[in-house]
Amino acid sequence: MPLRPTGEFTEGRLKLHFDSNNEVFYNPKMALNRDIGVLFVRSYFRGRSIRICDPMTASGVRAIRYASECSNVKTIIASDTDTASIDYANCMIRLNHVNDRISVTQADAVKLLQNHTETPFDLVDLDPFGSPSPFFESALRSTANNGVLAATATDMAPLTGTRPLACFRKYGIVATRTEFEKEIAVRVLAASLSITAGRLQLGIKIVFTHASDHYARIYAQINKGRSAANGTMKTLGFLSYCRRCLRRVAHESLEEHEANCENCGSRMRVMGPLWGGKLWDVELLAQMTKNTATITSSRLSELQTLLDRIADEADAPPFYYKVDKIAHNLRTNPPRVKKIVFALRTLGYVATLTHFHPNAFRTNASDRVIHSAFNGVKKT
Repeated sequence: MPLRPTGEFTEGRLKLHFDSNNEVFYNPKMALNRDIGVLFVRSYFRGRSIRICDPMTASGVRAIRYASECSNVKTIIASDTDTASIDYANCMIRLNHVNDRISVTQADAVKLLQNHTETPFDLVDLDPFGSPSPFFESALRSTANNGVLAATATDMAPLTGTRPLACFRKYGIVATRTEFEKEIAVRVLAASLSITAGRLQLGIKIVFTHASDHYARIYAQINKGRSAANGTMKTLGFLSYCRRCLRRVAHESLEEHEANCENCGSRMRVMGPLWGGKLWDVELLAQMTKNTATITSSRLSELQTLLDRIADEADAPPFYYKVDKIAHNLRTNPPRVKKIVFALRTLGYVATLTHFHPNAFRTNASDRVIHSAFNGVKKT
C-alpha cells in the first residue's frame, strides 16, 4: 500500500478517509506499532489521567487512536510542520469525535517540546522518519518525572551496525554487524537515550521494547535526579564479539576487552557502550498481555504471539543466537529451533525463543554446550 493512500480505512477504532488528492503521510504497516502504543498506555498508566505529546503527528492517526481508545488520556498536543498534515489531522479528529481532547498545532517538534519543559507530559511519543536521536534532549526535558518517553527508529542499518560510521555519528555508539542485530539496534537506541539523559541528570528505565518489521521501538521511564542518572550509567557496558565462531562476551569496561577470541584466535570486535539492562518490565508485560483482548486490532493474533514470545524471553540472557549461523559454522544442516531449545532445557540450561527473529534462541549455555546440543539433535 502506498504511504499516501486513497480511500476509506479503519485502524483500531479509528476511521480514516483519504481523497484522490491526498498528500498526507500514512503508513498502514505501522498499525502494530500503534496497537502496542494503545495497549501500553492502557496498561502502564492505568488509573492515571495523563497528557500526551505527539510532536510529529503527520496524519494524526497515533494521537487520535490514543484519544479514542484510551479512556485515561485527558489531553493530547499533536503537531507537524506540514500544513496539509495539520488540515487533515484536524478533519480526522472531528470525524472521530475526539476534538475535545486533542489540540493540533503547526510547529517544529523540538521547539514545541522546548516550550513544555515547565508543563511536562506524561508520555512523549517520538515517531520520526529515520532517527529519533535529534529529539532526545528536548523530549527528555518535556517528560514528567516517572513519565515515559517512547521512541521509534526506522534507520535500522546504522542501529544494527551495518553502517557503523552512521551509527556513531547519529547515536554516539560503536557497533558492528552481528547475527543478533535487532537486539543490538534496541540496545544502541536505549544506550544513546540514557547517555543524553545522564547529561541532564536524568535516569531511564526501559520498561518495554520490540523490534518488529523495519523498526526498533523503546519505552523508557524517566526518573529525575543525579542518583537516578548514576544508576542508569551503571547499566551501560561493552560487548566483545567474534565474527568467526560467534562468541560474545559482555564486560563493564574497555579494559576487559579481549583482543583475540580464546576459542578460535580471531580478532574480537568491540561494541559500545550498549544498554546492558533489562528490556522489559515483567509486571507491565503481564498487564499488557491481560489487556490484549480489550483492544481492537486487525493484527490481534500477531500481537498476542509477540507478547507471548516476549514473556518467554523477558528474563533470559541477552544476545540471541541464530540457528542457521551456528549450523553454518558446524557445517551441518540447521535443525528446528524448537528442538535446540528443548535439548538445552533438557540439559538444565535456560533456553527460550525470541521475538527478534523466528529462527533464533536465547540461552545461558556455553558455546561448547550449544554445539553439543546441535550435534545431538542432528543424530536424532
